[in-house]
Amino acid sequence: MIPTGNICRAAHAETLILIHGLSEERHVWARQADDLMRDFDVLAYDVRGFGASPTGDGNGTVEQLADDLAQIVSALGCAPVWLVGFSMGGVIAQRFALDFPDRVKGLVLIASSCTVGKAGVAFFEDRIRQVTAGGIEALRELSQTDSRGCLAPGHDELAEEYRVLRTAAVRDPAGYLNACHAMLRLNAHPMAQELGRIDRSTLVIAGELDPYCPPRASEAIAAAIPDAELEVFENTGHCLHWEQPERTNRSIRNFVLAHG
Repeated sequence: MIPTGNICRAAHAETLILIHGLSEERHVWARQADDLMRDFDVLAYDVRGFGASPTGDGNGTVEQLADDLAQIVSALGCAPVWLVGFSMGGVIAQRFALDFPDRVKGLVLIASSCTVGKAGVAFFEDRIRQVTAGGIEALRELSQTDSRGCLAPGHDELAEEYRVLRTAAVRDPAGYLNACHAMLRLNAHPMAQELGRIDRSTLVIAGELDPYCPPRASEAIAAAIPDAELEVFENTGHCLHWEQPERTNRSIRNFVLAHG
């Protein structure tokens, strides 16, 4: 299965692949892609089960989601690539770097994690229960509810825009459930002990006020990946790349150019 995506290629030296989070699709990266394509080849794609990508034979594992990305990279012949992953997308990026190290140039992990603790287990189990029972209507309600917690207070207009995008992205309950099961598995099979094998340049970015992937989650990633750099955005929530797009783009651009 090759997920649907947008490709902006102009023969730049570096290729960036943007990986969205849970209940999102590729257009969530518009604030980054439009700016970063001035210096890089940029690809944003829909993860299995979201946007225009079908769920197919989803098996509820991060390994399969990383393998989907490997198919894209192989089809485009663009390796090695830089992976820029947000939240769940950052988890996919970490797994890809572990399973396909020769295809990775570097990583930028935004508001992500390498494990799922008790609070995360409760979150995903509750979402799985509600969507299994209520189908697409429950999924739409959850998408609207969860989107309100993704941005720090004071971003009402931005939160509404994000809510609309999330609602449009979740067309298939099976795709959402597949991703939730994949994330839930990180509780029993965390990646923290594996991350020491990643020997690629890595930037980890956290939002100070993020309730879903708080700074300590990013600190754990940065501590586990050799020589990883950590940056914490003050007074920002989970969707820090929406709240502070210019700073996010600057951090990505400067890091890639410095380590490319």
